[in-house]
Amino acid sequence: MTEHLPPVISSTQKVIDYGSTARADPATNLLSQSPPTAPSARAQRSPAFVDLSESSGGHRYSRMSHKLPLSETEQPLQRLEYSLNVLNQMCIGFVTIYMSYLTLQTGLAGTGLHAWLVTIGFSFFMAEGVMVHYGGNVLTNSYKRSTKTTIHWVLLTLGGGCGAAGALIKMIQKGFMLQSVHGRLGITAFILCLLAMSSGLAALCSARVKKVITPLLNKTLHNFLGFACFVIALVTQYYGYETGYFKSRTKADFQILMKCITLISLVLSSYGPMKGLYHRIKSISRQF
Repeated sequence: MTEHLPPVISSTQKVIDYGSTARADPATNLLSQSPPTAPSARAQRSPAFVDLSESSGGHRYSRMSHKLPLSETEQPLQRLEYSLNVLNQMCIGFVTIYMSYLTLQTGLAGTGLHAWLVTIGFSFFMAEGVMVHYGGNVLTNSYKRSTKTTIHWVLLTLGGGCGAAGALIKMIQKGFMLQSVHGRLGITAFILCLLAMSSGLAALCSARVKKVITPLLNKTLHNFLGFACFVIALVTQYYGYETGYFKSRTKADFQILMKCITLISLVLSSYGPMKGLYHRIKSISRQF
């Protein structure tokens, strides 16, 4: 049997003691196992404890803070916004589904195609698009900002394209001679839609046009034009329920119901864009 010898450590090699009871012999540089006899050695190796109640900042570290679930930390205003947004989604869905059913039942031609395109474009795609960045939107509040921006562009491109196409069909059908309130508002919404899409394209290429207009001012202009287009478009939809196409296919009570639902959707959908527009205008005012 070979005798187990303690490891030999070179005199030039540094030995770091991390609190063990082994001590090095100064003569041989060998570690020997012996309990510490001096009280100072125990004091040096003993960890130091700080009484939190006596320290000046003890109340900060005495207990770790845990993030509570969102449902427990939400403010009443946030819960109200979520509830109203759910109601708004139901209104948007009801108008879109019923108008799609009505127009598909009567055939997508002429006025029927016009009504379906403007409903899908303005009342659905554009309504959802203007609410994408709204913090109270239950459908998109968990997405990243880059994802929200992509969804915003896709929805507004589809909404603007369908809405402008539907308005153009009716203008061509009427020979651009629209004398009713519904027709005049429709032309206004068509023009604002083209301007909003143009300003949106400029906002997308803000780095190239920043010599002409600042990115903040350009995005503010885009938000204003898009919001104005959305408001005018839904007011046009409201007056569309008074046209012969809709009156001949629905009852008077249901016409009133559709008007109320459209106005509710307009008001609830406008809160987020108005809030964002206010902050942008406030940021511009600080620069002057």
